[in-house]
Amino acid sequence: MIHHLPSHSDSESGSRLHAVRPRFRSAAGFSLVEVTLAVAIATLAILTLLGLLPQGLEMSRKTGLLTNYSNIVEQVVRDLENTEYALLPAQQTGVGGTGANALAEKSRRYFDDQGQRVAEDSPAISFVAEIDFSQPAALPRTEQTQKYLRRVIIRIAPTSNTGFQFGQDNRLSYSTFYHLLAKNR
Repeated sequence: MIHHLPSHSDSESGSRLHAVRPRFRSAAGFSLVEVTLAVAIATLAILTLLGLLPQGLEMSRKTGLLTNYSNIVEQVVRDLENTEYALLPAQQTGVGGTGANALAEKSRRYFDDQGQRVAEDSPAISFVAEIDFSQPAALPRTEQTQKYLRRVIIRIAPTSNTGFQFGQDNRLSYSTFYHLLAKNR
């Protein structure tokens, strides 16, 4: 904006043209300091959230694993409860029940990544479960084995190896669940 402003000695030098600057600074933008602070705060927030990401992923993985374990245990227990009681292995004898469909004292089942049962030769195996009837079923504070109870131990390993060995050497690589089956028919 160019204005003609009268000078002190307008008559001597004639008229002078001066550029007039606005008197007030525009409030429409941000200063460099404000922008720098905003970027620093945003960076700190993003770094904090990124630091929590591995913990969240690990928790998600463990939750998925527990969900699969729960599905597998539920299927195994449901199948065992629907099995005729006489077909279940006798306690501490090492002998399965009687009959053509009798269960062995220890058996294995295989499951996919959704916790659904699959065949032993399936390429979709993600979990191996061992069903063990070898421990006696006794009620608390009694040493006497209960005739109408069967203790079942279900061990589940998150592996596709059908030959996985459940034992004390690799105890941390599988989970163990206990269940009592009662004769109800």
